[in-house]
Amino acid sequence: MHCSTPKTSASLDPALLRANFPIFGNHPDLIYFDNASTSQKPFVVLDEVCRYHTEQCANAGRAAYSWSTQLDRAIEDTRARVAKFIGANAEDLAFTSGATESLNMVALAWGLLNLQDGDEIMLCQRDHKSAVLPWYNLKDILATQGKTIHIKTFAIHEVGDYDLKSIKDQVSPRTRLLAMTHIHHVFGLDMEVAEIREIVGDRVLISLDASQSVGHIKVDVAALNVDFLSFSGHKMFATTGTGGLWVNPRVKDSLRPMKLGGKSEATPEAGGLNLKHKNTAELLEAGTQNIAGILSLGKAVDLIDSIGLDAIESHVSDLTVYLYGKLLNLPGIIFAPGMGICRCEAGFGIMSFRFEQISNLDLSFVLDEENIFVRSGDHCTYARDTSEEYIRVSMHLYNTKDEIDQLIAVLEGVVG
Repeated sequence: MHCSTPKTSASLDPALLRANFPIFGNHPDLIYFDNASTSQKPFVVLDEVCRYHTEQCANAGRAAYSWSTQLDRAIEDTRARVAKFIGANAEDLAFTSGATESLNMVALAWGLLNLQDGDEIMLCQRDHKSAVLPWYNLKDILATQGKTIHIKTFAIHEVGDYDLKSIKDQVSPRTRLLAMTHIHHVFGLDMEVAEIREIVGDRVLISLDASQSVGHIKVDVAALNVDFLSFSGHKMFATTGTGGLWVNPRVKDSLRPMKLGGKSEATPEAGGLNLKHKNTAELLEAGTQNIAGILSLGKAVDLIDSIGLDAIESHVSDLTVYLYGKLLNLPGIIFAPGMGICRCEAGFGIMSFRFEQISNLDLSFVLDEENIFVRSGDHCTYARDTSEEYIRVSMHLYNTKDEIDQLIAVLEGVVG
């Protein structure tokens, strides 16, 4: 099992950083512990969205006048900054509406064209639905074309990371792609990308859901050695409706556009469309983009860079360890796989648990009355049973140990 190593780095002051987020000024009693679902938005992001709509609202790159050309340059500048943020080249990054679209795009833009009868996809049914369902959807689509693909499922180890033996036992010469998660959205563990790449080899493509890692820890696509990387902007302080799909140059030419329209370089000719594209953006982006959202993503990246990913990761890890220590002695607690089981020395801001004596839904209502927002339910996990429904606490740079103490005080009053 792979556990994160605690980092020592420049500390951050969450109280000072909270001043950048107007939600906390408007709701000073709010304790927001649902960051794995979406993050709060800082002034620099909101101001950028407002600036676009009130000072320079135009369609980017569709006209010769100054606003249009300036916005086109701004989008490409943002693409370069976001690409650098994940260790990539700008030409390999497409903007999307978020991780869900990115993950579906992998299945449809790559899988629809490349999978043949008898080919296999590997995935884990205890991952997020957005990483699982696109492949079952593709299986059904291909079945209408007379092609049968096989979906092989690998297991989660009892401590919360992938069961590597389950992968070793099932990978075969017909395995074409493995879909996996970087940081698990419920279990909060690093899911061992390097080890899985070693198991499946370079022949098998890897599609990585990095929704809980990009913007939280240092992500470098070259070091990860994957083929597709999907992420959402709204989990890293940008607005909703924006995100990215990075495509490894080695597989770019095996993709076909999922949608065509404005910006698409395609001309009908005998035998089918003649498609032309210089880069991943031209291949996968079509129509008017979420211009304000893309610009907000650039501002979010700038903010994260100014704070430092090492400082963010260290702070969030410290909070995770602190929360675990406080939860450990509460009566009737049952931890989900993750830090509560593996007892790692560092974490990624996600802790899931439940109690024997009270339902998760009732507990979430109690916490809501105290202005403590947590997630309860199935957490969009594809395969689970009712015994695997947990309360999830997920933290980010503006959360504090004092907030954890307030959470524990409420929990003690309920289950103590």
